Formats: sequence, structure tokens, C-alpha cells
Amino acid sequence: MGSNIPVTTKRLIACCDGTWMDSDNGYEEPGFLKSEGTLQVPSNVTRISRCFKRRCSDGKLQIISYESGVGTGSNTLDSITGGAFGLGLSERVRETYSYLCANYMDGDEIILVGYSRGAFTVRSVAGMVGALGLLTREGVEHFYPIFKDMQHWRDPDYKDPFPNVPFSNKPKGPNAAKEYRARLEKLGYTRVKQDGGDGELIKIKAVWMMDQLASVGVEFDTTSLERVFDQTKAYYETSSMALKRKKRKGVPGRWAIDPIFEGNSPIRPWGLGAINKASSLLYKLSGQTIRSPGLYKSTDPKTKLDADKFLMDTNERIHSTVRVRLACQGLGLDDKNVWDCSALLKSWKVKRTREKFEDPVPCYPDWDPESGKDAFGHPNDWSKGRWIWEYCADEKHAPTDRKQRVMVEEPLGPYERHLLKLSAGTPNVFEFADSHE
Repeated sequence: MGSNIPVTTKRLIACCDGTWMDSDNGYEEPGFLKSEGTLQVPSNVTRISRCFKRRCSDGKLQIISYESGVGTGSNTLDSITGGAFGLGLSERVRETYSYLCANYMDGDEIILVGYSRGAFTVRSVAGMVGALGLLTREGVEHFYPIFKDMQHWRDPDYKDPFPNVPFSNKPKGPNAAKEYRARLEKLGYTRVKQDGGDGELIKIKAVWMMDQLASVGVEFDTTSLERVFDQTKAYYETSSMALKRKKRKGVPGRWAIDPIFEGNSPIRPWGLGAINKASSLLYKLSGQTIRSPGLYKSTDPKTKLDADKFLMDTNERIHSTVRVRLACQGLGLDDKNVWDCSALLKSWKVKRTREKFEDPVPCYPDWDPESGKDAFGHPNDWSKGRWIWEYCADEKHAPTDRKQRVMVEEPLGPYERHLLKLSAGTPNVFEFADSHE
């Protein structure tokens, strides 16, 4: 008797967390660096992974895989080496790629979500799919040598410990991927195209673009998002007594300008959440690097130092929460001072422009949780113009290409507008910031 279960394609969603994030465990055990164990607060990657529907309205299944971040092993040494130096990152890349190889079937879609080093993980996995295709069961038997080969295609000094696996006389150099992939395919070790090699190319549907996931067909369970919000609100409600104790001691609990604080205490509206400074020994051991948005330069592959040439077409944008937090005088690290975002403001200033920009996400798609137009409208149609960030520092350090001297403010996506509606505060922080230039 034939099966009555309908044949359906599926969507493989791999969610890779950041350093020291492990929602597989959920509990941080006491150890050398901390005397008491604590429950781990779910990361945003975890929360998003739990919001995906298991089956979409079109019948497509969504299979979610969660990969913990580096530095989440069972001992202190792993926490230090993984967190500070990224050891274990290659293992995460291999595990996520293996998940895709084992579960992909023709017609499936692949979505990769990552945060921090998890973002590097998913970018690397996407690069592997592009360079190698998806290994077959036979190919996975040789996965480690293949992975090491791919890592060292451009390293002329690499001494291959597996010179004859998966084959001998391996290609090297900038064009190695094409020949290597073709030889794997000939041996039956990889799948590059669907339908036994005669169909469409196996591709990644989306990588990392967290606000744009729904634009490529991924469906969230809207009620799950609202439950996450409700849980966050409950957390602030249970924290109110701690805030009152601080006030009795003369410590102000303010985190925004007075009208917004008075209208919402103790719950923080959209864009004004706490920014906690990591003070643990592990973070101090890892060192720090000040970000330079819009001004990143290429790296010399031999010296590992920055070259003189600016990176081009990086498509960097500044999220609107940055402008909102600055306009509302939201607090900085550990609520000690007003946030000044020095890494950005030392070289960039915010302003309006009448220039039109193309945005990757449609303003009102058919999957919009608000089901129709709202008061926002498209930023290109705003009467006062849309927001941009313009380079304002020393001319000798400026990007040579004039187009690189402007970073567009990323407009809110449909789900972000939905979340803003749930948590905008009184007065509405987004509208307040929009009226304060």
C-alpha cells in the first residue's frame, strides 16, 4: 500500500550562535572563573530559532538546527581558548556543513543565520557550498582532507598530510575551486546541481540577513515573537524592585530623557535596552578592537595587516536604533553614562537627504504581520527626506570614492515595525527621535 504522506520540499535553517552562547545546555556551571552556576539567558539567535514555524502556509517544512558558539565546552580551558582565540570555529563550520549535506534533497532551500563568530561560521559554510557543492555520502567519508584542502588552496607553503585523498595532484591557486569541484563531482563525491547533475544549481537562499529572512520565504510564528516580547516585559517587571532599591540609595535609574523614562518605567521601550559591559577575565584576555564603520580596509594576506586600499561596496548601513538611542539619550555601558557611540560619531554625522535609495526588503510585502500599510511609509517618500550618515572627519583619512562616504540608514523591516508597535513606549521613541534632528 502506498503512503498517504504528501511529498514536500523543506527548508533547512541552520542557526549558529556567538562566542560563549550555548542554549543547548542552558546552564553555566560553577568553575575556576565563577563560584556559582547560573541559568543562561537565551541569545537572540536562540530566540529567533524558536520562532520559526515548523510548517509554512504553503506546506513547506522548516527544519531548524541550532549550533552553539565557540568557548562553550565543558571546561575552563575550552572557554578561554574558544572565546579568546576562536578555537573550535572550524569544528562548527564542519558540523553545520555536514548537517546540510546529510539533509538536503532536490528542491530544498537553505537558510543560514549567525551571530558574532556564528556569522563567520555561516559565511564560511555558504562559501563551502559555493566552492564544493554538497558532499555525497561517499564524499563525506573524506570530509576532513577535503576541508583542509579548501582551506589551503592559496597557501603555497602548505604541506598536505593527505596527498592522495580524495585524489592526487590536487589543484592550487586562485582557480583551484573549479577544478577541485569538477574532480569531486566526477568521482561521485559531491552534488553541484539538482536532478543528478542536470537540474538547477544547488544554492543558498539567504545568509545572516536577519531582518530579511522573511523576504526570501521564511515564515515566523508571529505569536511566538509576541510571547518573546511578553517574557522580556515580565523580566523588567520582576526587576523593578531592584530599580527601586537603587533609587532609595540615591542612584538614578534613568535610561532615557525624562518624558520617556516617566512614561515607561521600569520597562524599556524599543531601542533603549541595557548594554552590559563584559567584565569577565575571559573577555579581557581576548583583547579589544574598536570598530570603524564605513572605513574598513583590505588586509594583506601575508602580513595580516591593513593595506592602504579601502574595501569597496561593503553595503554597510546603520540601523535606526542607533539614531533613536542617541536622540533619546539612552544610556551606555552598564547604564553609567549617556551613550555617545564614539566609534561612529568620531567620523560620521547623521542628516536627512532627498536622494532615493534602493532597499533590499520590500516595504509592504504580502507576509507583513501588520497586513497592510501603516503610518511609516517608505523612507524614500518621507516629506523631510530619509536619514543617512555622512563622513565628516579629516579629509586625508576619507574614502577616495565619494559614494563610500555615505552610509544609508537601514529602514525598519516588516517584523521590526511589528515589534516597534509592541514596544514603542510613551511617547513613541521612534517618532520622538524623528522629530529631533
